[in-house]
Amino acid sequence: MWTTAELLSVQVPKGKTKATMTDPQTRGLVYEVRPAGRSFYLRYSFEGRQRTIPLGPFPTLSIKDARKKAEELKRRVLMGKDPLGEKHKKTHSPTIREFFTTVYLPYSKNQHRDPYGNQSIFVHHLEPRFGSKRMNEISRLMVRNWVNDLLSRDYSASFINRCLVLLGNLYTIANDLEVEGVPQRSELGIKRLKVVQKHTTHLSSEEVQRLALALEQSGNLRLKYIVSFLLMTGARRSEALHAKWEHIDYNSKTWLVPLAKSGQPRHIYLSDAAITVLDRLRSEAFTDHDNPYIFPNPNTGRPYKCLYAAWNLVRTAAGLPDLRLHDLRHSYASTLVNNGVSLYDVQKLLGHSSITTTQRYAHLSSERLFQSVAVADGTYGKALGITSQEPMMVIDG
Repeated sequence: MWTTAELLSVQVPKGKTKATMTDPQTRGLVYEVRPAGRSFYLRYSFEGRQRTIPLGPFPTLSIKDARKKAEELKRRVLMGKDPLGEKHKKTHSPTIREFFTTVYLPYSKNQHRDPYGNQSIFVHHLEPRFGSKRMNEISRLMVRNWVNDLLSRDYSASFINRCLVLLGNLYTIANDLEVEGVPQRSELGIKRLKVVQKHTTHLSSEEVQRLALALEQSGNLRLKYIVSFLLMTGARRSEALHAKWEHIDYNSKTWLVPLAKSGQPRHIYLSDAAITVLDRLRSEAFTDHDNPYIFPNPNTGRPYKCLYAAWNLVRTAAGLPDLRLHDLRHSYASTLVNNGVSLYDVQKLLGHSSITTTQRYAHLSSERLFQSVAVADGTYGKALGITSQEPMMVIDG
């Protein structure tokens, strides 16, 4: 019968590297003494192979606790589990930070048009919370608490969904690549928040004029061309910022986006006003004609990663403090719908893969529908002797 005093008295024999004792009470439990310390191990057989898994140091781990731990692991073996294999997977699972940096980020740069947006979300929201944790340590409760924390800090449901999508994509890619030690994405129970659709932005002519005046005062000389181009094309911000001169076809008046949000190339039709914006930009003294990008950051020669500071000054000066650059795309679509362009055409112009996405603009055409029903007034109203000036008759029941 093992006692604490007995185990503490065991010494490594001279000329040997270790001393071992097997527990007469718990089969497979081994006590080992080395010059570096004393530890408990469990020896067991799994699928015909002899395995040894460390349980902990003695006397930090008592004899009683070592026996209890050994019995628990043996029960897992009887259930067809390999404790050592599970431990190996757990310790070999990459951390969220490691996987994002070494696998996801290179993938994102090759597959997505705006990797820097995801990088910003990761740095500011995922990494502080999960960066040092291994991918098999993240639980449903941890994800839920994270979402609640973001909600308490007044982040919108749509932004939190972007964070959840990024976290889920890390696991989806890891699962596709069969990365060792990474659980299935479904185990995280990621569910997007319900987004209440806000009123679709529709800039009035007067608001656009105020915006234009503020842009003329901006210290960012390219910003007025970027904003004008977005308003004239309805393009996504990332599409415009990564646009290259070589993708503009002046003959067909089209602009090729090599890799759109759908993952496929798409062509954007350019109006005369959009062509004029490009021509004026080319004639500016600050334009570097050797740079392939249409709207490069003058400090790097590469696409802008962020325009927030310059844009925030402009929108505030224009009296539109809540206007986002993405709202220019919404305003473009709203203007088309309110001027009679069909939702099908708007879908194609915006590059929506599904008409469902475009349906958000359906209610904007109500004014035009009222104008349309007025046609019946002119045709049948006169024949019936009914004029629009007459009061409406209310019928009870």
